[in-house]
Amino acid sequence: MSAGPPTAVPLDVTIHDLQVGSMRLARVEGRKLTLVRTSDGVYALDHACPHEGYGLTQGTLDGNLLTCAWHNWKFRVDDGACVLGEEDVRSHDVTVGTDGSLTVMINEPDAAVLRPRLLASLRRAIERGYVGQVSRDVVRLLRADANPGEMIWEAVAHGAPRAEFGWGHSVASATDCLAMVDLYDGDQRTLPIVQGIVGISETERHRPINTLPDPVMNLGADAAREFRGFVETEQLEPAQALLRGAIHAGLGANELRPWLTGVVSDHLLSYGHGAIYAQKAFQLLDELGWEHADTVLPHLLPTIVYGTRMDTLPYMRPFVKALAGIDLDELVEIEPDPSWRDDGTLAASLLGHRREGPLAAVVAAVRDGAGVDGLLDVVVDTVADRMLRYDPSGEFDYHDDFGWLDITHGITYAHAARWHAAHHRHPDTVRLALWCAFLAHWTGRHEWHTEVAEPEVIDLGTDDLVAAGEALQRQSLDDAMTSFIVHAHGIKTSRAAALEAVASGSPKPLQAASRFLGAPKLERFVAANVTRSIDFVSGRAHRAEN
Repeated sequence: MSAGPPTAVPLDVTIHDLQVGSMRLARVEGRKLTLVRTSDGVYALDHACPHEGYGLTQGTLDGNLLTCAWHNWKFRVDDGACVLGEEDVRSHDVTVGTDGSLTVMINEPDAAVLRPRLLASLRRAIERGYVGQVSRDVVRLLRADANPGEMIWEAVAHGAPRAEFGWGHSVASATDCLAMVDLYDGDQRTLPIVQGIVGISETERHRPINTLPDPVMNLGADAAREFRGFVETEQLEPAQALLRGAIHAGLGANELRPWLTGVVSDHLLSYGHGAIYAQKAFQLLDELGWEHADTVLPHLLPTIVYGTRMDTLPYMRPFVKALAGIDLDELVEIEPDPSWRDDGTLAASLLGHRREGPLAAVVAAVRDGAGVDGLLDVVVDTVADRMLRYDPSGEFDYHDDFGWLDITHGITYAHAARWHAAHHRHPDTVRLALWCAFLAHWTGRHEWHTEVAEPEVIDLGTDDLVAAGEALQRQSLDDAMTSFIVHAHGIKTSRAAALEAVASGSPKPLQAASRFLGAPKLERFVAANVTRSIDFVSGRAHRAEN
């Protein structure tokens, strides 16, 4: 989009029709302008206040300062600069003829000029958390032919270095939002972009920048192993320096992806977040370009280095002990059988109550030809079953810290594991799939001491899994969930469910995610935290089952 040369448009009013200190509405080529006359001259501004579109002629004029009557935003009339509020109003040049006639030169900068200005405005809006300004700038940028990735990058560049414990849900959610842009046309593409940007802005606003160590200048003979050792021993800065050194040395996504897959497979990290965030990081770089890797990947590392290693906790000991006897090298060499289907044994084990977990059935399935993909198909369907029969009243037992979000991780973690395995056939990805099986089983712990409800029947309205998945993703972007953390889970679960349904050919992931989006949910957590704090201070702290 580019503007042609501006032309002077005569107005149907003269300077004699405007008193000093007055304003008047004028219509020029289909647009509304506010004409202002001060003691310094005559000026023209867009009529709509950039805040919510109310007419500026209804405001008040004090010298060269125009105040919008509706929300008190204030603008200089000579150049449209906003002195109280969020953004400038566009100004247009007015010429006064010798006979008092007025002509206006409509200011329509071309896209090449407009985009840098709008991106600068977007950065300011992100820094301040101005949702309205973000939204308006995104609409204008799209109309100026800006790439959606450019806008998401402004948020990532601001938020990733400020994330307190390594970037997490906000950047991961922005990655999914960017992927959803293609579900929309025209101006409607604004919605996923703004949802992604605002999630980062809300989460990371006013936080200080976390500085990175300098990159290592010379990589060792086995930098991947050295990196893995730094992460395992929680040496964050050496791990970041080595990763930066590898990026600066020219290693690309194909070389560094296995580094991240390895470290997120060594443990069941933070309920699957480690693997999910690593997946989103590389998907984001696929969209934005590898030149952004030196920001995205090093700032991701804290959440991996310091993530909870669930496999070291008491409740995982039986599973981990059994896993130690499994030859992962043997399993990775077994060729998957495309005709393999679970006869019910694996699903029954994942849905069962045996505390040592379903490992024997999982390994047997892989040896029978399930492969990682076949195993994950059953894992996702199993978790979907749990979501379809979950009693939402459990959300509001404030003494229990189990809820919807715990179960959804069974789908999003498995989806991440499938992504890692697609890029890296290795014992690491087999181990990651086995962690997914454990988590699918562990998402049922609430069922072990409560009644299991009948699965709810969810009508998707279509047998077309792709269309149903697209509709579900669009639904997740509606503002139906209040807390950002719940909103982020809605986005990532709907995205994962849409892709998993297509991968497995099963509608269950979509049905489960649809139920999650529409069901009652605990969304603010204030009352729950108060209840649990009273329990804790009173010596009644909740303990995970072991």
